[in-house]
Amino acid sequence: MGFFSKLMGLEQAPREIPKLGRNDPCWCGSGKKYKKCHMESDMRRLSRIRASQCSTGS
Repeated sequence: MGFFSKLMGLEQAPREIPKLGRNDPCWCGSGKKYKKCHMESDMRRLSRIRASQCSTGS
């Protein structure tokens, strides 16, 4: 993460995103399907990370 990113507190993209299908068990261990548990929040977080990388030129 660069100096500017640290200064602004921007999120860092995870090095490896797990390959989960919509109907796979969620990675959090809740026992719910991924699509009913964390899929929406993960997609929002990934969109924010990608948008910040595009705007900073990373």
